[in-house]
Amino acid sequence: MEKDMQKIVGIDLGFGFCKVFSDNGRHIFPSIAGPCNEEVLRVSGVRNPAYEHETVFLDNKKFLVGNSAARYSERVYQARDKDWIDSFTYRCLLHHALRLAGVDNSSLTPQETVIVTGLPVTHYRSCRPKLIDLVKSMAHPDVSVKVTLQPLGSYFDHLLCDDGGIQDMELVHNRVGVIDIGFYTSDFITVESLELVKNLLETREGGMSSVYQEIARDIFNSHGIRKETYEVERVVADGYVKVYGEKKRIADIVRPRFERFAREIESTARILWKDGADIDRILVTGGGSEDLKDYLEFYKHATFMSGGQFANVRGYVKFARSLKEV
Repeated sequence: MEKDMQKIVGIDLGFGFCKVFSDNGRHIFPSIAGPCNEEVLRVSGVRNPAYEHETVFLDNKKFLVGNSAARYSERVYQARDKDWIDSFTYRCLLHHALRLAGVDNSSLTPQETVIVTGLPVTHYRSCRPKLIDLVKSMAHPDVSVKVTLQPLGSYFDHLLCDDGGIQDMELVHNRVGVIDIGFYTSDFITVESLELVKNLLETREGGMSSVYQEIARDIFNSHGIRKETYEVERVVADGYVKVYGEKKRIADIVRPRFERFAREIESTARILWKDGADIDRILVTGGGSEDLKDYLEFYKHATFMSGGQFANVRGYVKFARSLKEV
């Protein structure tokens, strides 16, 4: 079957946010789920339709995911370790991601569909078979499922054209470092001649969530306003919190926290790659790369991926298109 006849879907279920990339468009939503209470969803006795598109049914129960869970669920669930693939939270998020991509069971033609996703470096070997089975059970047993390392998505995004062709032949043979600054972890990988350099891999526990927790605590101490960790990213992007209806700027809170975390990222990179002289190119990606771009002051040959939050999932799709047989 011709590649352009196939539907290729990239799904990146991160600990902080889920990203979906397909011909249905690109989507992002917080990696949270919670029970759906119909009474909470009624305003003046009228059912609120705002949450409908983020409702999933699993095990004969109704759950909310993403922003609707944050807004309407009385409690929310987040998963933070490798066992989260076994959790109902992960299944809710995957179910919603597949639906957004248009590959839920009802409309799927398996011979024409490829689903590509990724796993953190530390979870890859133990969780890969389980993830493939889970995707097939939710989409279709005969669908093609590819699983790669999450940071490799950004490498493929940089290496490949949209049609899967190689856009930089020199990069194929270069030694390339990738820093993927995620929500709960930061991954450091090294690729040379399309293969991982096994002794130059590192996963640092503590991603942007640790910074957001500190910022949330500082905001509460300064202004008496409580913010959940998953809410802080938006607050940082806005640059303020509202206190009694007045906008209070938070740059003085954010700056020292970002500066400190940036120095920690730099320290880990230098332990792994020293001064970086034998690394031809370094790619900085992940949702945290956009926040930290103005704070990281290291390798002169580092490139910050455009739209870093979607770089991995874009790369998944390009990777699938590059394969002779998908």
